[in-house]
This record gives sequence, structure tokens and C-alpha cells, in this order.
Amino acid sequence: MVPSLSSILATAFLCVNHAFASPDQATLEACTDIHTALPGKVLTPEFLALEYEHETQQYWSTALRSVNPACIVQPSAAEDVAAVVKVLNKYPSVRFAVRSGGHDPNPTHSSIQDGVQIVMTDLAGATYDADKDLAYVKPGGEWNDVIKALEPSGVAVVGGRLGLVGVGGYLVQGGISFLSAQEGLAADNIVGWETVMANGSIVNVNANDNPDLAQAMRGSGSQFGIVTKYTIKPHHIGKVFGGFCFYDDSQDDKIHAALHDFTANGAQDPKAAVIFSQLITLGGSKLNLIFTFYDGPNPPKTGPFANILRIPGIACFPKTRSYSDLLKTNGDPAGILNARVSFRVNFNPETLRPQMYKEIRDKLAEITAPFLNILRPTSQFSVDFQPLPSIIGKISESKGGNAMGLTGSDPDRIILEIQGSWLLASDDAEAYSLSKQLTDWLDLQVPQWLAEAGMGSQYLPLFMNDAAGDQGVTDSYKDAAKFRALQKSVDPNGLFSTRAGGFKYR
Repeated sequence: MVPSLSSILATAFLCVNHAFASPDQATLEACTDIHTALPGKVLTPEFLALEYEHETQQYWSTALRSVNPACIVQPSAAEDVAAVVKVLNKYPSVRFAVRSGGHDPNPTHSSIQDGVQIVMTDLAGATYDADKDLAYVKPGGEWNDVIKALEPSGVAVVGGRLGLVGVGGYLVQGGISFLSAQEGLAADNIVGWETVMANGSIVNVNANDNPDLAQAMRGSGSQFGIVTKYTIKPHHIGKVFGGFCFYDDSQDDKIHAALHDFTANGAQDPKAAVIFSQLITLGGSKLNLIFTFYDGPNPPKTGPFANILRIPGIACFPKTRSYSDLLKTNGDPAGILNARVSFRVNFNPETLRPQMYKEIRDKLAEITAPFLNILRPTSQFSVDFQPLPSIIGKISESKGGNAMGLTGSDPDRIILEIQGSWLLASDDAEAYSLSKQLTDWLDLQVPQWLAEAGMGSQYLPLFMNDAAGDQGVTDSYKDAAKFRALQKSVDPNGLFSTRAGGFKYR
């Protein structure tokens, strides 16, 4: 029998990998099987090498750009993803990862050394159905692409506040947005998930028909399947006001008082939103950065949001503009960072003490002082204060709930994201430890602040989007046992729970 062209190519593909790659035999065979199933959509260091190299560089944190998968798969439809999953089920030892926008800096979450890497490069974009008033969003790419595509229709979806943030990871992990005080978390607005399940079947999960699974998929990460399309209730939007301002530390007292007031009272005008970032740079220099947003062309003249706008900055860029322009402008500076990056999260109550912001910033400055020296002139750390007013829990609950368990009885809270950036791999261990030192300190300090404020213990689940890989995010969820059992029921062999990266219900 004369061998077919496809079998010749598959044999050549396997031989090339045997000759040059370090992955184990099972992974090489899995890559070959995927190549046979999806010809032209599988890349290796030797087969379509330039495109392979390009895909390995599509990570925001440079630490992930040196990770080399055995092969990279570029699906263009749910059926392609299903074909990959079916092959993976034949090889139970093979590990894999899925990458949408590549913004998550945690190693192994969306990258895999010597395993199978699935990238959503060709599964990107968004459309709007005016008759149904629904948006259809694919997981690849970044929020710049989604918001720009929907803008001509006068709608947006609740999404990232910096345009360069990836779409898929943001949505499965919850997603806080400038629109959250009006619409809840981004995940709360998803009503349908086209999902490739652990057995390779394609299932359209519907929030009405599958309420428990829908709740679990709103903030559990990628443990329940690989989502290839989201159906989302949109937010109708026109011109907005916003941008960012820089302030030196002479304005600390005014800024802290204004942010404290906004966290406690800003939801009285749910169209307003802020992110407050305190940066520590070379030699312990301190700089404040505030991103402001108002859902409308003209911001209010009075109230907590107006008070923030009145603080004089050293460089300010808020203006009336399109929503897409705001998100792109917000993300552009981060897009040129070109550094190794870490995230870590803490969830704080609003504890009636504006001094809290300074105390946290000063503690971070103390911890990072030995690291931020002349030998690392471009390194920096920051703590970002992200108000989560109680109204968000009320909205989340009204839309069916999410995995975090936010409810209408929630107090006002603040998500703290601790970020670090540095250049050298030799600094990784020390840099990661600095953020952990701050959260360890907060674990001791927050109960004291609660006691001083006359407040009892509070439910403070970790926020997955901003968490470090070693933080027990899902263990912090009050319904973790329920979701753990549900995850096991849809993934009995542990395809997603044991063979892919990300946060898990163990």
C-alpha cells in the first residue's frame, strides 16, 4: 500500500520532534496526533518555527517568553479545540495549557514547558445581535479588540479597564470593571458559554438551564472546560469621561481621604469608578497614580468622584472620549513595560480609617527598600486599591451569583493588587517573596483594624484575577465544597484539575 501524504507528513513531524525536542515520548505522540487531526494548525520549534517563536513571545510578563512547549496548537473553532481535548484524553500523562491574551503572569497558568500549548490567537473578536440585545465574545485577543468591535453598535460588555488585558482569563476568573457598580462583575453578565468539556464534547452552557454550573463558571477559572465563545448581556454606552493622573506624595493626605470617601460613598453614583495605585520605585521614591472613569461625557461637579478630580496632579489626562480610546490609553504604558511581572492579592474591608492606605504603602516601601537599589534601576512595586462597593454583591446575586459568593449583604470592600516588575530571572525568588511579605503582614494587620473599628470577622474571598499562583483562591470561597464536587462530576478523570495550570478545587 502506498502511504498517504498525510501519514508521510505525520511521520516526518514526529521524527523532527524526536531529533530535536526534549518532551517525553507521550507528549511527542500527542503533538503528532494533533497535527494529523489539525494539519497546518500545529507549530513546533522546527515545524513552522518562526510562527512558533512569535507565539511564545505573546505574554505580557517576559518571564513566560522563555517557556517552550512541545507544540503549539492554533484552533480556529470549537471543533478544533474538541479535537485537541480528545487527543489529550488518549495520553493521560501529557500536560497542557490554554492561553487567551497572555496577561496572567503566573507560571504554568497559560504557559507550559514541554507540553501542549493551546493558543486562542484565531478565536478572537466580538459581534452584537441587536434583535436579542446580546454580544458574542470569543476568548482570544485583548479587550481593546472587543470594545472596538462593539463600539459602532453603541454597546460594550463589562470587561477590562486596561485595554491590553486578555479576554478569556479575565472572564473565567470574575473580572472587575469600570462598569461593575452598574452591572456587577464581568462574569455576572455572561449568560452562555460555548464550552469544550473534559470528554471533548461541545456543550452550550446556559445560565437559565444550568444555574449551578453557570455560577461555578463565574469566577472558578478554567476548571470546567475550555470556553470558545461567551454570550454576554451588553451595557449600552456612549461617550465617557476618564483617564489617569499622577500625583507626588505631597498630596497623600488629600488622596487617601478622597479614596476613603469614595469607597464608602461612591456607589451613590454607580457611573463613577476609580483605581488608585501607589508606586514604589528606585530608592523608595513614591508616586500616586489614579485612573478615573465616568459613564457619561460630563463628570459630576459634587460628591466623592468630583472630590478626587479636584486634587491637583503633576500630570493629568482625563477627558471626554470614546470608551475604546480610554481603555487603549489606560493600557498603553503597561504595554511597553517589558519586564518580569508578579501579581498578588489581598481583600480588605473598608475599615473607617483613611490612614490604612498610607500604612500599606509605607509597609510595601519598607519591604522593598533593599531590592529597589541602583543595581535594579527600572524595577518597581505597587499596591493598587480597587473599591468594591457593596452594591456589586447585590447586583451579582440578582444575576444568579458567582463563585466568589458575593451577595447583597456584603459590606464595602477593597481589592488590593500588589504588583512587582523587574528585569532579571536571577531576581525572581526575591521579587516574588516581597509581595508575599506584604500579604503576610496584612493577614495579621486586618483583624486588628477590624477590631479597632468595632467590626467582627468578615467574609473576604480572594480575587482570582489579581492572585499569585500559590494563593489558595478557591479555598477562600465559602461554597468551595459545592464547586469542588461539581467540577469532579464534569471532569471525573481530572483533565483540567490535574493536567492544566491555574487555580483548582482540590
